[in-house]
Amino acid sequence: MSMKVEFFYDYVSVYSYLANSQLGNLTGAEIVYRPMFLGAVMEATGNRPPGTVKAKGRYLQADIRRWAERYSLTFKMNPLFPQNTLKASRLALVAQKRGAFEAVHQALFDAMWVYEKDLNDKELLAEIAAKAALSLEDIEDPEIKDELKANTNEACERGAFGAPTFFVGDQMFFGNDRFDFIKDAIRNA
Repeated sequence: MSMKVEFFYDYVSVYSYLANSQLGNLTGAEIVYRPMFLGAVMEATGNRPPGTVKAKGRYLQADIRRWAERYSLTFKMNPLFPQNTLKASRLALVAQKRGAFEAVHQALFDAMWVYEKDLNDKELLAEIAAKAALSLEDIEDPEIKDELKANTNEACERGAFGAPTFFVGDQMFFGNDRFDFIKDAIRNA
């Protein structure tokens, strides 16, 4: 039986985009994708987006580009950042339930960080949904809304303060640069 690695993320988080590209390198692990609403996590924990600190914001631009280059990823800083990704995260949950997650998940990250799109745009989301044979109307299902809230609340209760956050058992890891520690946790489980 493989170890579970829970990946709490939001499509608005560039570091989640970066981390997502490396999940395939976690051998011996089952990845459990747990979309959450980062804005609510930040509010609940009193955290601030790093870009709101001027010096940190300047540094992050270089840091993100370094990581994207290291991971051989296409990356464009979305001029519409920050944006509301609530509907996008709900669409990911619908896709999980309908067996279409792979078709939707990467398309959402790419729309945000490769094609500089607005993930709150219903036409864009409807197009992504349709390509996966899904209906965008399903994001309004109370069960889907409740699941996103539950993921967000659980992340906070377990200690998350931002994205990406990973859990291997009870061990928490924050950031796209913690894969060595995650691999150790998997090996030592």
